[in-house]
Amino acid sequence: MVPDPKGAHYAYRPDSGSMASRIYDQLMVRILDMEFRPFQELSEARLASEFGVSRTPVREALARLARRGLVDIFPQRGTLVSPLSVQRVARSRFIREALERPLARLAAENITAEHISALEREIALQRTFGELNDDQSFLAADDNFHALIAKAAGFESIWDDVREAKFHMDRVRRLSLLSQAHMFQLVTEHEQILDRLKARDPDGAEAAIRDHLTSVMRELEIIQSMHPEYFADG
Repeated sequence: MVPDPKGAHYAYRPDSGSMASRIYDQLMVRILDMEFRPFQELSEARLASEFGVSRTPVREALARLARRGLVDIFPQRGTLVSPLSVQRVARSRFIREALERPLARLAAENITAEHISALEREIALQRTFGELNDDQSFLAADDNFHALIAKAAGFESIWDDVREAKFHMDRVRRLSLLSQAHMFQLVTEHEQILDRLKARDPDGAEAAIRDHLTSVMRELEIIQSMHPEYFADG
């Protein structure tokens, strides 16, 4: 049986099906949670032993991760976790913003009291996780907040597309959430988004989402200066 990775809290919806898919899901979580760090070697033999399988499903899982830009496979040399990339983060943010800005507009137009209550509960959880300095649980609550906006917009399934687009953005975000101050800043930004949704202000909701997502790029230079060993570009 493929074991659950210890300490993995990244809000990723697992795939189902083949053993290779299940291993892919496990490795994906561990890369996005930064359990496997950029440039870290991933040994097929070691992973196969850990999962109790042959090398074949591990090789298939690694090939799939390589297509997503999360590992680099060097024939006859081995496999490394891909370094962080400014260009990939910028692309992820661009795609995410293109999807979430219209969702915010629609949510402001269609939001109900039930949606508002759910969003308020998620913000309360985020504040609690910030006070506990539990950044991993905060990440999950952050994702749930944005997924609830998609639900309020009437396009809940679009969050799956957003999740697919934001892998590289989330790897950087995982590094930046080690500070309580940063978590509390994100709570404030979420409160501002919710205020615009409550006011049924589509323009304001869209602007609040835009500013919230842009903050990732503003932080990127700071994160690079703190962890230059994880980046492969400037």
